[in-house]
Amino acid sequence: MSKGMAAVAVAGAMVLAPGCGEEQPDLANGKLLFTGEGRCAKCHILERAGTGGLVGPNLDEAFKQARRDGLGERTIMDIVRGQIGNTRRNSLMPEDLVTGDDARDVAAYVASAAAVPGEDAGGLAQAGRPLPGDAPDGKRIFNAAGCGSCHALADVGTAGNTGPRLDDLRAAASTRKPELAPEQYVKESIVAPNALIVAGFPRDLMPAYGDRLTDEEVDALVEYLLGLSG
Repeated sequence: MSKGMAAVAVAGAMVLAPGCGEEQPDLANGKLLFTGEGRCAKCHILERAGTGGLVGPNLDEAFKQARRDGLGERTIMDIVRGQIGNTRRNSLMPEDLVTGDDARDVAAYVASAAAVPGEDAGGLAQAGRPLPGDAPDGKRIFNAAGCGSCHALADVGTAGNTGPRLDDLRAAASTRKPELAPEQYVKESIVAPNALIVAGFPRDLMPAYGDRLTDEEVDALVEYLLGLSG
């Protein structure tokens, strides 16, 4: 995935259990990639993602019986990941459409959504949806990336509890790592989240996003979050 708007936090509403030593999949990133232009949405129906492509299989129908048979999300994820990584000869699906962690995230999102009634909740529901043109850049990044799947933030109406609340981040920053300016602490938390683990949350919960967000996007996000608490 090229640097650009991406998730700041691993989506927590429906996180799948990772294997030994493997990072948790990022459902918000998976949804962004699935619905992005030129990706999966133009070919596949997936009701929770709001897509209606007719070129490839209907993913809700494809996994409906598997759900009835009690097939777990981890198994479905592995099936989808295998289909992404091993396209059939002469298949309409291109090779290397998504790779690496991005392929894992797409597979995890499909596994969480396929043949599951209802709608995506919290921040995940907003993943990929643009805000009005006058919204701050940092708010756009937070909203479109689905960060609210893990973080509660009143300004965007999210209530995720997989990660810390962000409503009074400036005050929290001054106590968690007082040797750093709040801007430095928040930026570090985005690009190197294991540098300080907030009490009550496990290590490796949030992936590092220094290679997913540009410096300008990180700065915009930091400015937005700290600006909410003055």
